[in-house]
Amino acid sequence: MFDFLPGADVLPLKPSLLQQAIAQVRFNNQGILGTHAGVSSVHDALAERYPRLTAEQQVSVMAAPGSNVQTTTTPQYRLQDLKGAWAVVLGPEHATLETNAYTGWSEVRERMEEVLLAVTDVATLRVRERVGLRYVNHVPAAEDGSLDGRVRDQVLGINANQGWRTHLVGSVGQLIAVDNGTQLALRHGLVTDNTQSKAPYLLDIDCSNSDPVEYEIEETLSYFDKLNDVAYRCFAWCVDEKFRTALIAD
Repeated sequence: MFDFLPGADVLPLKPSLLQQAIAQVRFNNQGILGTHAGVSSVHDALAERYPRLTAEQQVSVMAAPGSNVQTTTTPQYRLQDLKGAWAVVLGPEHATLETNAYTGWSEVRERMEEVLLAVTDVATLRVRERVGLRYVNHVPAAEDGSLDGRVRDQVLGINANQGWRTHLVGSVGQLIAVDNGTQLALRHGLVTDNTQSKAPYLLDIDCSNSDPVEYEIEETLSYFDKLNDVAYRCFAWCVDEKFRTALIAD
């Protein structure tokens, strides 16, 4: 999958780069996951990791014919640890795992499996509508504000030119590649005012597949493994190899 991305040894990197990791499974509508009673049953199975349970509203905006904009709200629930480092968001059509304390893929996979097992004990998942894995990285600039030797010039584009970079206040681009139904989206650039000292460079890598298939937990976890491999190879291609090896955790 995406064989143009070369293989890369998985290194235990320092957590400072990764701002957020998000894994999501979307499935056929489960009304019970839109109720407090239904989600409470899921929470009972996950409460040791995520003791907090709060209600939220998911807002969807859709442009209708005639330039009318329609807004709909759907109840969803957030299960969270006390530090706010890990959260599970459940709605009638999705189970989402979020963290800002990423330690490695194995922990995300383990926690996602626990979530899916708890959900399937309460709901009847028949169709997997989408599976997605997203990593949001902020690559720090050097002391002089430069990204030389940190992010590949092909990714930086105009941001590699010091004249432009000195005056840019924002520059975000997006690349989308597709391989046999799987999408790799790379959003990258300056998301903060570059006049700030040492503004970081965004590498937002989102891998997904929206082909509906019969839901099977093992197949879904296996697909997550593939998406994680693609995401890591994309990250490894985007950053300089010496910089990546310098980020190995102690």
